Amino acid sequence: MIGFILCSLSLAVLVQNPNSFLQLLATPTALGIGLALTAVSLLLGYLKKVPTTVWHDGFSASCLLVWYAYWEPQFNNDAPMFFFFPLYYALLTSIVTAALINKSQYFDQESVANLRYLEKNTRVNSAAIVALVLISLLITRHYTLYPIAMTFFILRHTMVVCLEIIDS
Repeated sequence: MIGFILCSLSLAVLVQNPNSFLQLLATPTALGIGLALTAVSLLLGYLKKVPTTVWHDGFSASCLLVWYAYWEPQFNNDAPMFFFFPLYYALLTSIVTAALINKSQYFDQESVANLRYLEKNTRVNSAAIVALVLISLLITRHYTLYPIAMTFFILRHTMVVCLEIIDS
């Protein structure tokens, strides 16, 4: 999810150093583009036209755009969440990519069996987490709901991609 990491870091930098481009990200046009990219990513993932990492990356990055475009007008210009949450996403995604996804081919058999058990028996599947992320974008009164939903999505992504790497 290198695209999501780069988008998150870019947003954090833009928020810290305001310029005219940042104002474009808070327009209804940017919101529409984000929603369209979200729908396209979900459709491509559902139809299995692109690899899991690609549609997850597209979904995450486009949700970040929707989040900023929809939420920014409702909060102060200097709201710290627009700086800290993208940094959190970039850090979390980087850590799980470096520590788990890139090392998944070295997992021992017991770890693989436990990962398969978790993936198979988790009550929350990818579709439910995607729905939670989309619903959390609409609920601006609970500003931590979207980061929590994205955390679940990133963790689920990690589990799915690790198993794909192991199976290939």
